[in-house]
Amino acid sequence: MVPPGAAHTFANITGQSAVMLSTFTPDLYVQYFRDLRDLIADGQELTPRVNIEVMGHYATEPATDFA
Repeated sequence: MVPPGAAHTFANITGQSAVMLSTFTPDLYVQYFRDLRDLIADGQELTPRVNIEVMGHYATEPATDFA
């Protein structure tokens, strides 16, 4: 569980495909992941810049400090 406004991140560092199951309340961020899916399906490379741009649609900033 991640409280609103709390810094967090996730990653797949294995180099293999992964499946992530998440629940969201409210469901605003569900559309964020759909947006990423649609970009990939359209053949766009998911670069950090592209990801940050999509985050901006959801009042989200990238994590820069990984404790």
